[in-house]
Amino acid sequence: MLVGVWKFESPMLKDLAGPEHDLAAMETLVRAEGARDVTVLRNDQVSRTTVETAIHALGLRSKPGDWIVLYYSGHGAEADAAVRGTRDGDRDQFLPLARFDPADPERYIVDKDFYAWLSRYVPGSVKVLMMADACHSGTLNRSADARAFRFTPRLGFRAAQADFTLTARPAPRFAAVLGGSGGTTVDRADLPNLIYLAAARDEQLAWEFPMPVEGAPPRGLLTYNVEQGLTTRGPDGRSLAADLDGNGSVEVGELAQYVATQVRSFTADRQEPQAFIPPGGEGLKLFARVEAAAPPETAPLPAIFAADPAAQPMLAAAGAPWRVAARAEAADFVYDRTAGVLLRRSGDRVAQDVATTAQLRGVLEKWDTIDRLRPLLDETRVRLTLGPGAFGTRYVPGAQVDASVTAAAAAGSTTGASLYLTVFNLASDGTVQALYPSGQEGDGRIEPGARLPLIENRVTPPYGTDHVVALLTPQAPVALRAVLRAVEGQRASGRLVAPLKQAVVAAGAAGGLSVAELYTGR
Repeated sequence: MLVGVWKFESPMLKDLAGPEHDLAAMETLVRAEGARDVTVLRNDQVSRTTVETAIHALGLRSKPGDWIVLYYSGHGAEADAAVRGTRDGDRDQFLPLARFDPADPERYIVDKDFYAWLSRYVPGSVKVLMMADACHSGTLNRSADARAFRFTPRLGFRAAQADFTLTARPAPRFAAVLGGSGGTTVDRADLPNLIYLAAARDEQLAWEFPMPVEGAPPRGLLTYNVEQGLTTRGPDGRSLAADLDGNGSVEVGELAQYVATQVRSFTADRQEPQAFIPPGGEGLKLFARVEAAAPPETAPLPAIFAADPAAQPMLAAAGAPWRVAARAEAADFVYDRTAGVLLRRSGDRVAQDVATTAQLRGVLEKWDTIDRLRPLLDETRVRLTLGPGAFGTRYVPGAQVDASVTAAAAAGSTTGASLYLTVFNLASDGTVQALYPSGQEGDGRIEPGARLPLIENRVTPPYGTDHVVALLTPQAPVALRAVLRAVEGQRASGRLVAPLKQAVVAAGAAGGLSVAELYTGR
């Protein structure tokens, strides 16, 4: 059951561009995976009654062992809960529908409604995969520069949320004839047959923006990465991108991990998908198709726009790793030569004090390297975290920055088997800086389950966006470390891509790659 709303016809909500394309992509995906019973609701077709009726009908048609995919793309929001003090918190997340009116319960659906309908209408012998590509509320943890900000939030109220209260909602319309739990209690037990993928945390916005393929339309980031994980090849060129252990099938836990890592990377740590999986559900296999599809198209060169016409000669340099955009709205980067600042589509100042073509080339080559590394990311075995600031903090000059790595053993690995950790930084100007192992750490051998503090330092120039990269392998990555030594202190990030890919493929499920963005600036 696929539901999308992008035309709202409401003075309170702006229309969206992405859900139309999300819905088409999801329909193509589920039909390719073998689904023959597909219900699609769009825009005016979506109301409380039509959604509840369709879920009830799906439950009646389903048989033990079936999967139901319940998908939504559109706006998401929150309001004061009718009942406070429960473990659900004091806010209700809800989906505003076309012609949204808080006094008309047909025009919105609250999260508790879905619980009541699924618990009543879907037998426990049927698995449900529910995905919501919508934001639940809206806070950002760092500022964005409007000159380059290209993400569109999937929450667009044109009035303060305090100006309205949701009216009382009707009870479920159909008798609970399927042996469900009833779904009427205030403190609700998690449904053991429900797997839920949310686009963002409750306190975050979910975003849509044009995908990294030339001419591609705007998409929701959760949907796009679910599609990519199930239709494109991974680093080994054989298995699907979301098949992180390369065993020929995608499990629930793998898809959740893949999507979370990719969306965080796409949004510069502004959006972090959430997965709610019942105990034992991580290993459930998704869908029927296990063969890998054709590899993705090669991404075009990044587009750059010069805010200052005097910078045009710099951008026209022969052999430059970018293409020139005619307007800021079509650019991946905006260059303000007067201020010496390079802005990315995420609204971040990714480099400061950029005054020469060589400096500009170093920054763009670094970001091209990060884009090429994104398909290799797998944080199942290794996770690099930065602190002490909150997720996505921008650190001012002189501020303390700490980095640590947590490593996990691969399933089925030999007890006590060592792992090898390699960590380096790609500075905002593209300079390569090796971090671990240094001389005193030997060959970087660590024990599975280790958590290592790696950096305790202060922010110094160059300012902008650094990328700290952590690679975990079952054998020392000799070739990669040789290249690291050769390019240490140089703007030569692109030379690391090939040896990194070789190391990731050789490591297989026993290794992993994690990248953390570090934001600095005056």
